[in-house]
Amino acid sequence: MERLEWAQARRAAAGRAAYGMLALGLLALLLARPGESIRGIEEGLRCCAGQIIPALFPFFVVTNLIASGPAAQLLGRVLRPVARLLGFEGDGAATALLLGWLGGFAVAAGCIGQLYRARQLTKPEAECLLASAVGSGPAFVINTVGLLMLGSHRAGVLLLSALLLANLCCGLLLRPALRRQRGGTPARDGADAGRKAGFGAGEQADTGPQPATRQTGLVAAVGRAVDSTLTVCGFVLFFRFLCVVLAGLLPQGGPAAFAVSALLEVTSGCAAAAALGAGRVYACCAALSVQSLSVLLQVRALLPAELSMRPLLRCRVVHLPLSLLFLRLGLRLWPDASAALSTLAPRVLARSRMPLDAALLLFFLCCAVLRCVGAGGQKEAAAAPARRRGARPTK
Repeated sequence: MERLEWAQARRAAAGRAAYGMLALGLLALLLARPGESIRGIEEGLRCCAGQIIPALFPFFVVTNLIASGPAAQLLGRVLRPVARLLGFEGDGAATALLLGWLGGFAVAAGCIGQLYRARQLTKPEAECLLASAVGSGPAFVINTVGLLMLGSHRAGVLLLSALLLANLCCGLLLRPALRRQRGGTPARDGADAGRKAGFGAGEQADTGPQPATRQTGLVAAVGRAVDSTLTVCGFVLFFRFLCVVLAGLLPQGGPAAFAVSALLEVTSGCAAAAALGAGRVYACCAALSVQSLSVLLQVRALLPAELSMRPLLRCRVVHLPLSLLFLRLGLRLWPDASAALSTLAPRVLARSRMPLDAALLLFFLCCAVLRCVGAGGQKEAAAAPARRRGARPTK
């Protein structure tokens, strides 16, 4: 027992020493290259203001509302056959798959965490679902990587198809482990069934009346969306600064700069891949499959602390060769996309802000949707006490 405690204390001390050395290294970079540091932070701020907040914040609000209400079951019917194929039984897994494939890794992690807290997903289901749901969304893969970076909309479609097929294969590989952890019995409603199916010890489902001090509905959804958006922006700022500083130390346009950028931040990695020339579509696929340290840490920050990322990390090792294989098959089956890539010069993404009129239109549209949802929730909450008393609700 004492030897085990001593080993744990030694590992903790080694971890603290590693973090200390990392902090000293970052401080040295800040002092040695202040110009690149400022430029990296400025690029990160422009990316957050022009791309991340307009694209992710409305998705975060809507997914929080969907995950905490009956709409999760309705949306789950769209991908219910796919969820059943992967071994998931409830509609919550299908909802997380749909929203994750549409909104990207941050939306997938936030939705899985919310569904887990709402007891629509068990702990093993939530952990295994990460491997199938976490990835880049179609807007980023098709428009940003395919059209802006590679100059080919077809290449973006092929990239997205290859990544989604690799996600499905990873989910199929985790199906036996999910069945073993579940114990071979289907999930049932209630707190006891949830604990048998894999909920954490001492956790209870949200089935009873909520305390008056607990925020629910639209207020809670917006609050969680703000926290999630700030978390994502914080990681984007830090890793964009790190990419710019380290890229200045390496030869521009070479494989070393691509490898460092792809491991640290996925957007910078795809931009470096697009500048490689030959084989740049495969390099973009590799960067999107690895997803970078920034993405993985964002997923970790958006998930509940008790959920493990080990299934996701293990599947990333298999995801890379599978996605490259599917991309190669797609290029052979769709020769027009391969020809378009071979005749275009390498392109690098020109980072730009969302147009003001489009941003305002998106903002007012989200306000209208949230107003309708909030009005419906208030009317339902006002009618619920009357229904419980058996009386006719007043208009």
